[in-house]
Amino acid sequence: MRLIVTTSLVALAAIASSLAAQDQEAIDQQLAAMRADLAELRAQGDGHAPWLTRQRAEEVRALVRDVLADAESRVSLQEVGLTGGWKDSFYIGSDDGNWKLKIGGYTQVRYSYDHRSSNPANPGESVDTWGAAIRRLKLYFDGHIIDPSWRYKIEFASNQGAAFALEDTWIEKQMADGLVLKTGQFKSPFLRETLLSDTVTMLVDRSSIESFFGAGRSAGLQLSWETEQLRVTGGYFNGFEVKSNYFNSGSMRNLAWDSTKIAEYAFVSRLEWKPSGGWAQFKDPSSWVKDGPGLLVGVAAEVEKKENTQGCAAGAENPFVVAATADVSIEFAGGSLMSYFVWRQVEPTAAGLEVANQFGVVVQGGVFISDTLELTARYEYGDADTMPNGGAPNPNPAVMDNNGYSIFNAVGLGANWYISGQRVKLSADINYAFNGVGAFTSSANDFLVDGTSATGQFDQSGQVLARVQVQLIW
Repeated sequence: MRLIVTTSLVALAAIASSLAAQDQEAIDQQLAAMRADLAELRAQGDGHAPWLTRQRAEEVRALVRDVLADAESRVSLQEVGLTGGWKDSFYIGSDDGNWKLKIGGYTQVRYSYDHRSSNPANPGESVDTWGAAIRRLKLYFDGHIIDPSWRYKIEFASNQGAAFALEDTWIEKQMADGLVLKTGQFKSPFLRETLLSDTVTMLVDRSSIESFFGAGRSAGLQLSWETEQLRVTGGYFNGFEVKSNYFNSGSMRNLAWDSTKIAEYAFVSRLEWKPSGGWAQFKDPSSWVKDGPGLLVGVAAEVEKKENTQGCAAGAENPFVVAATADVSIEFAGGSLMSYFVWRQVEPTAAGLEVANQFGVVVQGGVFISDTLELTARYEYGDADTMPNGGAPNPNPAVMDNNGYSIFNAVGLGANWYISGQRVKLSADINYAFNGVGAFTSSANDFLVDGTSATGQFDQSGQVLARVQVQLIW
C-alpha cells in the first residue's frame, strides 16, 4: 500500500512540474513581445520614425476644431434666450427685446331682433326677424423683428360666418423724429370711427353712417408724422370703398396688382390736433373714470379717379370721387362725446347725369354710472342723394321713393358692462329708424331694407332694431 501511495505522489509532482514549466514558458514569450514593442516605441521617439506624424497631427487638430465649433454653436443658441408669456396677448420673443411675436384675437357673438311694420315682400303686413350670429371672429399675429422699430401685423377675419379672409397685412418702419412709413393692406386714414377698433365701439356696432362712408381697407403706402400734439397722415392706395347709385366699388381688399378695380389714383390725408390728453386714451371712444380730460380734433380728405366703368351704373364712366370729414372727440373723467360730419361727391363724368352730393352726421356719447357700467347714446343722419337728377315724388305719402331710399335717420340707446375691461364685455342697445331704410342698409349695422329702389315702396312707419353682444378678447 505504501508503495502505491508513494508512486502516486511522485507522478503528481512530475505533472505539476511539467505544467509549471509550460506556464513559465508562456509568460516568458509574452514578456519578450512586450519588450520588443517598448523597444520600437523608444526607437520612434528618437526621431528616426515619429510616432505622431504630421498627417496624424492634422487629423487630430481637425477633429478638435470640429468639436469646438459644434460646442460654440450650441452655446450661441443658448445665448439667444427666449421669453414668453401673456401681456394683453400671448407672446414669444428674444430676451434682448429685438424679436417679438404676439398671437391674439377676439370673437363677438351677437343676438339681433328687428321689427318692420311693413314686409317688402308683402306690403301691409308687419315682419319680425331675429337670430344669433358670430358677428366677428378674428385672429392676428403682430410684433417686431430685428429691433422694435420694424413692426408687422397679419390679421384674418370671419365676419357673419363667412370664410376666413385676410384683412390686415402690413410692414411698418418707425424712423426718427416721429416719422412712420407703412406699406401693405390696412385701413385708409379717413373716418375716425372707422379707425377705431371693432372691440371698442360705443354701441354694439359702428354707425350706419360709418358703414356707408367709410373708406375701408386697401393696399397702399402711408407716411405719418406724430408729435406731442399733432399727427399728420397721408397715403396712396389702390382705391376706396364707395357706395353710390352711380358707382359702387365694393370691397377693395385682397386685390391682384392688375385688377381692373384699382383706381387711376387714390389719395387720402388726415390731420389731428390734440391740445390735451394722451394719444393712447383716444384709441377708445369711452372715457374711463381714471382717465383725465382730453380733446382731439381731426380733419381728413380723399380723392379718387377711376379709369374704367367697373362698378358704374348705366351711363356713368370713369367716375371721380372726392370726400371730406371733420370730427371732434371730448373726454373727461367718466364721460365722453364724439361727433363728426362727412361729405362725399360722386361725379359720373357722363352727359345727362348730375353730380351726387352725399353727407352724414353722427353724434354719440357715453357716461359711466359705475366703474364697470356705461350708458351710451347715438344719433345719426345721412343722405345718399340717390336721385340727384330730381324726379317727382310719389303722391302716396306711404311711398316716398326719394326719401325712402336716400335718407337714414336713427337714434340708439345702449349700455356696456365691462366684466373685465374691453376683454370681456357685454353690450346691448335698441335703435329706431324714423324713415324707411334703403341705401344705408349693410351687413354691419343689422338694419334691414324696407323696400327696393326699383319700386320705391318704403314703409315710413319706422324700424326697431335690438341687439345684445358678448365680446371676448384673448
